[in-house]
Amino acid sequence: MPGQPITPTTPTPSKPTMRTVANHAGVSHQTVSRVVNGDPTVTGPVRDRVVASMSALGYRPSAGGRAMARGRTEVVGLVIPHDPGFAFANDHLIRMMTGAEQELAARGYGMLLSTREASKDPASAYRRFDRRRLVDGLIVEGGAGTAALPRLVELGYPVVVIGYTEDDIPMVHPDDEGGAYAVAQHLLALGHRRIGVVNGPPESRLGMAARLRGVRRAFADARVDLAPELIDSGDFTFDSGYAAATRLMDVPEPPTAIFAFNDAMALGVMRRLRETGRSVPGDVSVAGFDDTSAAVLAETPLTSVALQSVDLGRRAAQILLDLLDGDSAHNDETVMAGRLMVRASTAPPSAVL
Repeated sequence: MPGQPITPTTPTPSKPTMRTVANHAGVSHQTVSRVVNGDPTVTGPVRDRVVASMSALGYRPSAGGRAMARGRTEVVGLVIPHDPGFAFANDHLIRMMTGAEQELAARGYGMLLSTREASKDPASAYRRFDRRRLVDGLIVEGGAGTAALPRLVELGYPVVVIGYTEDDIPMVHPDDEGGAYAVAQHLLALGHRRIGVVNGPPESRLGMAARLRGVRRAFADARVDLAPELIDSGDFTFDSGYAAATRLMDVPEPPTAIFAFNDAMALGVMRRLRETGRSVPGDVSVAGFDDTSAAVLAETPLTSVALQSVDLGRRAAQILLDLLDGDSAHNDETVMAGRLMVRASTAPPSAVL
């Protein structure tokens, strides 16, 4: 207010910054940043000097930064580059997350889950780790593209992929080729020769290519041709399986069996077959992949491939934590066998019953 005396204030000492710490420790500002961000390439003596300078100057990074200055956040990021609605409705992904969390908790680590943001870009699931150093390392589910992985490695994160990658990064995945071979071999052994295939989406091309190789190998071993017009595709959703069944059953000589590359699509196939008056497996046999709870609880229990979903997550966490502890004695690729679960949805074609 006019005329009101102004009380003089005592200047507040400026807070120390990274550059202040760098000058005190005799290192570069970038080195201080790497120490705060937990970069393992900073050697012990240099890191200790920087930490001592931070203490002497009273420099206080964020809570996460303080933990990383001690060497670890003791948190691991789990990246699921799918829409949250899809991720949390997918039994295989839930089991995989459970396995990872169990292993991390057993070894004293927390888990930070990141799913795809509202945009359709799977890479949006990685962006929080690009912006800030929140975790010691990352487990990435590789089923929806791994284009951002080189950037994460460039930032210094140890990374393990559950699924496939063409980058030089450890990966853990099911025996997709072997599982698909077992399904195709089972259908062929029942007497089916016109077998439809519902492939997965392009962003899962490496895993889906492995499954398709398994199918082709089973057909080659049986000396049977896989009809190209009977290969369709979906996006792992129920609706896409329903649509694929419509197309497959409209070909001049429709299939007597359909193998969808995940259970959700297989259940969509079954719904469409029933709506068009076809019985399962009386008219058309159906098989899936993943062996989710829905496969067991379906009106006609679904033949499927049981994956070691919990163990996939657990094994990926083990490898990542070992890497963080300096143990790099792991195979670049860990393949975990599945198991064919034969249920009521598959039977010999009606012509040979």
